[in-house]
Amino acid sequence: GQVSILDYTKSYDIIFPNQNKKNITLVWVHGGGASRALFRPHASALARMGYTSILLDLPGHGTQVNERVTLESCVGTVRHILNRRCGKVKEGKPSRIIYVGASLGAYIGFYILGQLNNRFAGAVLLDCGQNVGPDCGRKSKAGICLLRKLSENLTNKTLMGAMMSWMKKSNADYHIGECNFAGGMFFQQGPTWVDCMHTVTPADIIPTLDMPILFFNGSKDYRDSENKWLSRCRDYEKSSLKVFDGGNHFFCHDSRFVDDMLQHIDVFIQGIGLDMLGQQRSTRHGRKFRQRT
Repeated sequence: GQVSILDYTKSYDIIFPNQNKKNITLVWVHGGGASRALFRPHASALARMGYTSILLDLPGHGTQVNERVTLESCVGTVRHILNRRCGKVKEGKPSRIIYVGASLGAYIGFYILGQLNNRFAGAVLLDCGQNVGPDCGRKSKAGICLLRKLSENLTNKTLMGAMMSWMKKSNADYHIGECNFAGGMFFQQGPTWVDCMHTVTPADIIPTLDMPILFFNGSKDYRDSENKWLSRCRDYEKSSLKVFDGGNHFFCHDSRFVDDMLQHIDVFIQGIGLDMLGQQRSTRHGRKFRQRT
């Protein structure tokens, strides 16, 4: 086995704020091959701003490495933790929970949000500006085939080494050892979670989501659909896109951007108006795209 900082007696961690508690919970869903350790430093920083965070391991990852990855098992994991830690939905009581997903956690996040639409007041989705669904373009399809082939034919150890090399070549320097490697990396079910992403159709799901969405991407990442995703948001007025100039797929662990990213999350959540959610949300969508910074 591999040494890990994860506590294997549980599949999620909770980070509570020390002061100025906002009574708002962020549920963090990591990227492919990672674990709940991926965003622990980010959650700790937001705890200092008053936010509670739940960091979870997806099926096939971390402490759930032996659980089969399917879209439904991922929904089940999130639902179980929400029911256990946040209680079940109460009629007339608006949600105070924000979904935060990155890469795999964002792509399958569209599906999770669609299935658990009434559980979240908003979503923050990172590194999902590329369409990798069944109707994706040739470049995306080639990338999916390559990722699937690599994860089918290379060992977890080899893929972890490759990931470390890619990280070193990028500017990812924000607690990178603690976030990515100390928790272990988990590519054993890589082909399966690649297939899961390839079945999700964000353009169909986004207009059904009764919540605003904040999208984050790095300018150097491939992002052929970020404008489309934003334009499809049902709560368009409170939704937005932030592209980090010079950032790549690992921008969220690039110290040049982390503070700005966390500040944007804070402003986005304040803009939802969770204390005034008795008012009906905007249902306008499809308006002309504009990037908000």
